[in-house]
Amino acid sequence: MGERRGRMVRVGEAMRSLIRSSDRAGGLLKARATEVWAEVVGPDIARHTVGMGVRAGELNVHVDSHAWATQLTLMADDLRKRVNEALGENAVRHIRFTVSRVVAEKRDQETSEREAGRRYGGERVEPVSVTVEERREIEEAAAGIENESLREAAIRARIRDRELKKGREKRGASQGPPGDSAGPKKPLLP
Repeated sequence: MGERRGRMVRVGEAMRSLIRSSDRAGGLLKARATEVWAEVVGPDIARHTVGMGVRAGELNVHVDSHAWATQLTLMADDLRKRVNEALGENAVRHIRFTVSRVVAEKRDQETSEREAGRRYGGERVEPVSVTVEERREIEEAAAGIENESLREAAIRARIRDRELKKGREKRGASQGPPGDSAGPKKPLLP
């Protein structure tokens, strides 16, 4: 068995040294800086920002509004220190915040999806069929729509909506009165 010579090196230090020597352009470190951005800033800020990349020591972050860009610019020095701390070295010397329509559209889409999930998501509701009378009322209400395919689509949508509302009402009635051990009732959709 061979004899070891030299000083002891921790595995983490050895790995960082190996990565630095094989990644002379710093591409891996730059990519890691954008990865740690969301971790460093937390979910509230991450919802409004996207770390885009590092160039010449500058981390470029796209934000969804001028208000966020202004606020984050005031926090830039602290955020830079936190990013560098997460990286384990001073790779980021400056952070630039750029307003991006794409990030704003992404945020709006995610907000819409969350709202839809809150409003329509939750437990599976078993629809209850509409009565002949309810169907007749729905068809009469849609009679003023001249385009036949549009009228049929409106009727189908309204019938489905009524069936789901009836299903929620039925489920709510089976849960018992509020405060019952079965738990609170969920509000019906408007």
